[in-house]
Amino acid sequence: MTVKQPSRWQSAGGSLLFAGNIFILFLLIFGNRVVLPPWLQVLGRMHPLLLHFPIVLILVAGVLTFIRLREPAAEAWKQQLAGALLLAGALSAAVTVIMGLFLSGEEGYNGSGTLQWHKWSGVSMCWLASLLFWLGQSPINRPVLQKGGVLITTVLLVITGHFGADITHGENFVLAPVTPAGKGPQVPFDQALVYEHLVKPVLEEKCMNCHNAGKAKGELAMELPAQLLKGGKSGKLFVAGKPEMSLLMERLHLPLDAKKHMPPAGKPQLTPEEADLLYYWIKGGADFKMKVAALPAHDSLRLLATAILQPGPSAAPVYHFAAADEKLVQKLNNNYRVIYPVALNAAPLVVNCYNKDQFNSKSIEELLPLKKQIIEMHLQKMPVQDADLNIIAQFPELRVLNLSFTNVKGQTLSALAKLPHLESLSLSGTPVTFQQLLALKAAPALKELYLWNTSLSAAELDQLPAAFKQVAIIKGFKDDGKESLKLNQPLLANTSPVFRSTAQLLLKHPVKGVEIRYTTDGSVPDSVSSPLFKDSLLLQDNTTIRAIACKKGWYASDPVQFNFYKSAYTPDSVVLLTQPDGSYAGSGAKTLCDGQKGGTDQGNQKWLGYVKEPMIAMLLFKQPVPLQSVSVGILRNINGYIFPPAKLEIWGGPDAQHLKLLKRIIPAAGKKDDPAAAMEVAGTFPVTHVSCVKLVLDPLLKIPGWHPGKGNRGWVFADEVLFN
Repeated sequence: MTVKQPSRWQSAGGSLLFAGNIFILFLLIFGNRVVLPPWLQVLGRMHPLLLHFPIVLILVAGVLTFIRLREPAAEAWKQQLAGALLLAGALSAAVTVIMGLFLSGEEGYNGSGTLQWHKWSGVSMCWLASLLFWLGQSPINRPVLQKGGVLITTVLLVITGHFGADITHGENFVLAPVTPAGKGPQVPFDQALVYEHLVKPVLEEKCMNCHNAGKAKGELAMELPAQLLKGGKSGKLFVAGKPEMSLLMERLHLPLDAKKHMPPAGKPQLTPEEADLLYYWIKGGADFKMKVAALPAHDSLRLLATAILQPGPSAAPVYHFAAADEKLVQKLNNNYRVIYPVALNAAPLVVNCYNKDQFNSKSIEELLPLKKQIIEMHLQKMPVQDADLNIIAQFPELRVLNLSFTNVKGQTLSALAKLPHLESLSLSGTPVTFQQLLALKAAPALKELYLWNTSLSAAELDQLPAAFKQVAIIKGFKDDGKESLKLNQPLLANTSPVFRSTAQLLLKHPVKGVEIRYTTDGSVPDSVSSPLFKDSLLLQDNTTIRAIACKKGWYASDPVQFNFYKSAYTPDSVVLLTQPDGSYAGSGAKTLCDGQKGGTDQGNQKWLGYVKEPMIAMLLFKQPVPLQSVSVGILRNINGYIFPPAKLEIWGGPDAQHLKLLKRIIPAAGKKDDPAAAMEVAGTFPVTHVSCVKLVLDPLLKIPGWHPGKGNRGWVFADEVLFN
């Protein structure tokens, strides 16, 4: 038998491999006492780059171990190649393990179970590969041991890679697509918890790959509620109730190329729905134990949860009827009755009546020509009689009917049960009886029934849910005067903050007997000297309303602010000549003329965001309009890299080929401590008849030096354009 003699390079490689394994053993024993210089930290961070080499080399060497060649010379050459590959694989494995041990000592790796499994499986694989090499250099051939060792090494490679993927990409990264945890919430709606079944899955999928027990970047782990509340190196992760002040939301909405944007560029980003879910969870108080079913029926978080837990068709209603004659709508509008579309240029109409001295049955009869378009009728506090319900029953498209505090006694409620689409009915403040209400069981689409401050007893109210199994019974608050509570803020009934010529401000409050006081000069209203809001308030220009609710024996509510904007002309079409950047595409071109304002939340899909190039929009009118003012809604959020535009240009003319510059505005630059705010940039000019308007909104070319993003381009955000 010929004794195999190792070559010079095999001897040198074996010695180097032995030294590497001894160094690994030293690091395992004394690693927590070793302080690494920066250049060794750099080597440690190269661990993910090098780890692929030992995997490939050891696997190829293992495959060669199972191959037998007939020719002795070829078999000898194959053994030499397998030995060389195994030596290279074992050496690179040793270097990779050493780098990994260096990396595990850095901040953010706290020795979790996953990290320990990854470390020890990697070390075991390295040592076993080294033993296989030395075994192959021995004079005695042991094929069974070699093959068994190769199989064990392969298993260790898979285990090590699995735990490494969990550290890098989050728990169960490899198996997530084929396990239930990767398929979304599998829990009944009435048992679902907001955090556990909605918020946590988003964090697990998009955040915990870098912020877990094994890899807490920025000293932030997100696996447990206590860790979320603690925050990380940069401070608290969120402020309960204040998403606009929360670090989590700020980092999510930074530009994608910003250094502090989370998740980092190249990682899977949150969808708009996921970002909204986190926003509304924080806004609602960031409760870790709240049930989805406990949220109010129209709460934004509940609506999002419903879509996730009970996916189905879009909740947006589809109306199969044509728009009403605009002249007829204008004719039926008067000083005590307002008819308006649910959204700009939409067919469905809403009716609001006020001034009870001017109201009678004819006020409803006159609306019958619009019976195929009216979907909401608000008649609260009007002297509606039981006989009038027979007239209301002739409006087949009616979805919402408010009869609160009217003269309805309930004798003809059965007429309303014939309405095929009636979903919400309010009878609060009326003397309806339990037996009369039972006639509404035949209403096919009824979902909500408001009955606070009625003559029904507590026992009767408790019986109603059993009689109306598919209907939400809103009992409301019963004012017995026994304790002083703080009123909630007044509610706005208007559906759009943008109006064409005039608008009736409609404020309401769910508590009976409340007074609403308001101001229009920006000052805070008080309960004594500020004007008293009655049925409505006529708005004729841009107006800021601040209002409070007051009642004797109660604490006044916090003030609430509503902004209204006049836009005398609405373009017939809008074209974006440059496209928004990132996910800030709003509703496309119609974002500029949909009658909605974006508010201060940059991630609510109501803004157009630009950073790489200016926003250039063309707005067209079928007939020339006399313009003297154009205003563009903008957002300022300095922490979010969103600055006022560097420049706004307004061009106008008879068509796109014959435009002249009407106004160039350079707004005040953003300052370091400017609060986040939705603003207007307006330009006035001599009256000009135009059919085409071009807007050019330039983003800031260079962020100032005092900002973390200094030198980069700033974002510019735009929403509604007002024409007057």
